[in-house]
Amino acid sequence: MQTGANLDLIEIVGLLVGGLALFLFGLELMTGGLKAIAGSRLQSLLGTLTANRFRGVLAGAGITALLNSSTITTVLLVGFVSAGLMTLQQSVPMIMGANIGSTLTAQIIAFNISAITPFLLAGGFLLHGFAKRELVRELGGVLLGLGLLFLGIELMGNATRPLRSFEPFIAAMQDMRNPLVGIAIGAIFTAIVQSSAATLAIVIALGSQGLIPLESGIALILGANVGTCGTALLASIGKSAEAAQVGIVHLLFNMLGVLFFAFLIPQFADFVRAISPSAPELTGAARLAAETPRQAANAHTVFSVFSTLVLIWFTKPIGKLAQKLAPPSRKAWQNPGVPRYLDDTLMDMPALAITRVQLELVSLGKQVEHLVQRSLALVVEGNAQALATLTDDDKAADNLSTSILTYVGQLSDAVHTDDEGRQLVDLARIATCLDAIREVATTSMLALSQRRLAQGTDTASLRSDETAQFAATVIDHLEHAVQTVAHPDADAVSRIVDAKPVIEAQADAARQHIMSVLQLRSQEDAVNFRLANDMIEQFNEVARLSRAITKASRSLNDVRVVAS
Repeated sequence: MQTGANLDLIEIVGLLVGGLALFLFGLELMTGGLKAIAGSRLQSLLGTLTANRFRGVLAGAGITALLNSSTITTVLLVGFVSAGLMTLQQSVPMIMGANIGSTLTAQIIAFNISAITPFLLAGGFLLHGFAKRELVRELGGVLLGLGLLFLGIELMGNATRPLRSFEPFIAAMQDMRNPLVGIAIGAIFTAIVQSSAATLAIVIALGSQGLIPLESGIALILGANVGTCGTALLASIGKSAEAAQVGIVHLLFNMLGVLFFAFLIPQFADFVRAISPSAPELTGAARLAAETPRQAANAHTVFSVFSTLVLIWFTKPIGKLAQKLAPPSRKAWQNPGVPRYLDDTLMDMPALAITRVQLELVSLGKQVEHLVQRSLALVVEGNAQALATLTDDDKAADNLSTSILTYVGQLSDAVHTDDEGRQLVDLARIATCLDAIREVATTSMLALSQRRLAQGTDTASLRSDETAQFAATVIDHLEHAVQTVAHPDADAVSRIVDAKPVIEAQADAARQHIMSVLQLRSQEDAVNFRLANDMIEQFNEVARLSRAITKASRSLNDVRVVAS
C-alpha cells in the first residue's frame, strides 16, 4: 500500500479538477449544439404536454434527450408553469420523463471509446470552426463537446489510477457503502456543479480504475438525483408559487425514489449486475474496472425507469402535496408593465423563445385594446380625471412594449437559422404596430379629448349609430388581429386583411351622417365636425395597423410551417 508521501497529491487533484472542467465544458458545448439542432423540434414535442400522463413522460424524456440535461428541462418547466402555459399536473409526468431522458448521457459516457476520442476532437473542431452551414457547425460543436467529455473522463481516470493502492482512499470508498454517506456526498457535489452527469462521470472514472464498488457508486448516483433538484428550486426563486411547485415536485419525485432504493442498495446492486455485461475471466480491481462503468449507467437508468413506473400513478397526490408546501399567493400576479412570459433561460433556444414573445405580444395587445376602448369613451364623454387614469395605464403598456423589443433584440444575437431571423423581424413589426396603436389611443385620441374639454364641444354627433358601428368594427378587428399573433387562423387572417373596403365604407357612412346633422352652418358646427372627422381618421389608422399586425402574424406562421 502507498502512503501520502508516495503520492503527488497536487498532480492528482490538478488532473482530477482539470478533467472535471473539461467534462463540464464538453457537456455544455454538446448541449449548446443539441439545443440549436433540436430547437425547431422542441415545439412539436411540447405539443404533447396537454396529452395524457404517459405521453407527458415521453415528451419529458424526449426533450431531455435532445437537450442532454434534465436540469434544463426542469428549469424550462418552471418557466412554462410560471407563465401559465401549462398546469402543475401536466408538468409532473414530464419531470418523471426528464429523469429517464437524462440517463442517455450516462449510457453514452459509460462506453470506453478512448481510441476514437482524438478523431471526435479533430472532426468536431474542423466542422465547428470551418463549416459554412450553420447546422453542420452545430453538429461539429456536438462532436467536439463529446470528445472533450470523454477526454475529461480519461483525465479523471488517469488522476485516480495512483489511488488504487492508497489505503486511506480505499477505506473512504468502502465507507461509502454506508448509503447515507454516499448519498450525502453525491447530493452536495451535484448541487455545487449543477450536473448529475458530472457525478456519474466521476463514478465511472473511479470505476474504470477499479477504485469503487458498485454499491458505493449507487449511493453516489442516488445522491446525484437529489442534488440535481437544486437548480430547479433556484430557478423558481422570484417567480410565481406555481413555479416553486415544479421544483418541489422534482425534489419529491427523486426523494421518494431515493428513499425506496436507499434501503435496498445491496439487492439493487445484485439486480444491476445480473442485467449488465460481466467479465468473469477477470478478477479483483481489473474486473471492477471492466464492469462498474456500465453497471453504474444501468443503475441510473433502472432507478429512473422504476421510480417513474411506480410514481406515475400518483401524479395528482404529488402535485397536491407540492401545492400545499408552496401555496399560491392571493395577490395579483404582477404589474401589467412587467413581462410575464419572457424568459432569459430560453435565449439559447430561439424556437421556444419566439413562442414566448408571441404570448407576451398578445398580453400587450390586450392592454392596447383596453386603451383604445377607453380612449373612444374619453373623446365622447370623458372627464379630466379619466384622462389621468389613461395616462397611468399607458405607462404600463409602454414599459411592456420596451421589454418585448429589448428581448427580441437580445434574441437576434442567438438565432441559429434564417427562418428564425425572419420570425424576429415579424415579431418586431407586430410590436411596433401595437405601439403605434397605443400612441393613437394615448396621444392622438387623448389630444382630441383634451380639445373637446377645452372647447366645451357638444359630442351628440359622435354618438350616432353609424359612428358607433364603425368604431365597433375597428375594435373587433383589432381584437381578432391580436389573437392571430399566437393563434394564426387562415380564415380570421383573410377576414381582417380583406375588410379594408368594409371599414372604409363604414367610415364614409359615419362622415355623411355627421355632415347631415351638423350641416356646417356655424363655427361651432365646424369645430364639432373637425373633432368627429379626426376621431374617424384615428380609428382608420387603428384599422390599418390591425391589418399590418395580421399580415405579420401570417408571415410569422408561414415561416414556422416551412421550418417544421
